[in-house]
Amino acid sequence: MSAAATLGLKMQVSPDTWKGASAHNMKLSQAIIARCDQGMRISRRTDPLPLLRDACIRESNDRIHAYVRATRAVVVQLRQKLVATNEEIKALTRGKEALERSLEHTRKDLALSRQSVELRGLRPSREKEPDAADLCLLEEQAHLLSSKRSLEVQLSKAQQQLQVLSLTRARLAAVLQERSRVTDLLCHSMSSTVAVSHFSSSSSQIFDRQRKVGFLPQSLVPGNERLQRSKSAQGSYGVQRSKSHSAPAPLHLSVIREETEGHRGSLGPKEFEEKQTYLDPYETFSPESRDSVQLASEAILKSQEIRRELRAAVDNKKLLQVSAHNTVNEGLTRKLAETITITQHLQVNAGQTSLAVHRARRCLETQEKGHGYLLGPESIANLTTRERLDRPLVKVYQRHPSTELPEAAHFAQASAAYTESLQATRKNVMLLRLAQKGLQADIRDKKTAAEVDSGIVRLRRQKASHRWVLDGQSSSVKRAVKLYSRRTSSAPAAPSANGAVSVRESIQKERWWKASNHSRSTD
Repeated sequence: MSAAATLGLKMQVSPDTWKGASAHNMKLSQAIIARCDQGMRISRRTDPLPLLRDACIRESNDRIHAYVRATRAVVVQLRQKLVATNEEIKALTRGKEALERSLEHTRKDLALSRQSVELRGLRPSREKEPDAADLCLLEEQAHLLSSKRSLEVQLSKAQQQLQVLSLTRARLAAVLQERSRVTDLLCHSMSSTVAVSHFSSSSSQIFDRQRKVGFLPQSLVPGNERLQRSKSAQGSYGVQRSKSHSAPAPLHLSVIREETEGHRGSLGPKEFEEKQTYLDPYETFSPESRDSVQLASEAILKSQEIRRELRAAVDNKKLLQVSAHNTVNEGLTRKLAETITITQHLQVNAGQTSLAVHRARRCLETQEKGHGYLLGPESIANLTTRERLDRPLVKVYQRHPSTELPEAAHFAQASAAYTESLQATRKNVMLLRLAQKGLQADIRDKKTAAEVDSGIVRLRRQKASHRWVLDGQSSSVKRAVKLYSRRTSSAPAAPSANGAVSVRESIQKERWWKASNHSRSTD
């Protein structure tokens, strides 16, 4: 080949435009390749992973599970508060029943005290003078009336508090039913509530502390690496949730583990409180739940205070009632002992008066016989010659002047002295008999009063156990009233309080004795 031909082969044959177009196409292809590689690299970083669907489902399920378990914890708190409210209602009901029994006993004691006063009114008029026993009965009635009023006030407070607790329990039950609507697919067996209830004494304190501390973000929750990877894989294509539809943060895994296993393991109270994550009060612990729990806590505290007041009132009333009852019984017993002592003295005095009456009667009989001997026989036909004032010896003696004998004057003086002595003796006998009647009447009244007081003491001791029905006036009191009224109506009329008759009656009797003696002396 020639040199010209070789030179022609070394020179460019195709035009530059043609070559430039190819070069431009190659550059464009390289740029597109680089851009495609960069896009693939970006897509590998930003595009959702193929497991996004499964990750979203798992995240939703985890959030639902956490929300449901948190709601279950709230339900447990509500149920515990409901049980506490129910137990408080039972305790307050028992206290109210004890208060009602105490009030019933007070009413029975008041009725018994009034019956005692009524029975003491059946004593004779001589024994109705007010004494210390009557004062004790009046003081007992005043004390029982004040105790009755105070117990009625306490009973009204207990009834009002029971109504408040009943309304609180109904509200808790309604909130509990509303909160437990999302726990149908969850196990309701909560052996783990021991840990939660032990270290969270008050749910309101927990959620107040929760608002101050805040909630743990999703990235700080240990054990959620799968959810973190799914979030990082979502990138700008991830699901955006608004604030209004944000799900609550799930519980700490340690708390979940403690709830499922039912024990706290080796964690102490402080470590347990530090590691657990609290629930969202605006989601699981609603304002209605918070208000119902707070109202229940306040109602329980007030009910406990009322129960303490009821217990103190019942105990104080029992002590004072027993003291007043014993004081009245002791006063009646002392009055009974004094009455029996005075009755014994009266009986001794009545015996002495009876002996004095017998002595006076014997003396009167002796004086009457002596007066009869002095007066001589009643008929003049029975006079002997030696008994005549005009016997022959006297006639012979009186033949001389100034020979008057004082025999007739002595007889008249002796008869007048006998008459005066007889009147005095009869008057003394009459007064002794009147005194004896007064003593007998006083003894009878004292015995009646002693029977009344002993019956009252026996009745009070019999009814001290309060095992009787309060139905107005009891049958025993009616029988006692009928018996003592019958005795009072059948008894003879007693003399006046000093045991003597009136002045007019004594004067009439004295005149009658004088008239009878004068007629006898004339005969």
